[in-house]
Amino acid sequence: MYVNNFDRVLQQAQASGNGLAAELNGVRQITAYVTGNGAVSAGAVQLETAPNATFTGTWAALGTAVTVVANATVVATTIGSFKAIRARISTPITGGTVTVQVVGN
Repeated sequence: MYVNNFDRVLQQAQASGNGLAAELNGVRQITAYVTGNGAVSAGAVQLETAPNATFTGTWAALGTAVTVVANATVVATTIGSFKAIRARISTPITGGTVTVQVVGN
């Protein structure tokens, strides 16, 4: 049975930046909903992990960057045992913004 014990918005209508970081607390499957808001013509989001949400070094990439699509949602899923996650806008968003919501169990 699926139990959703993690649900966070890491980017809320942003065009650049690292976004919020969150502790995963035992979550093993992560699904990110990357939603392009408006007429986005360029931009990408990289999901990243680190030992904790306040880590100040270089975070490790989870998979490849997700291209943001205008007025659409792209889903990226990863499985593993991670301590913290963030959604860094790796290529600035042009023509709109991006919202990234991450859920997991």
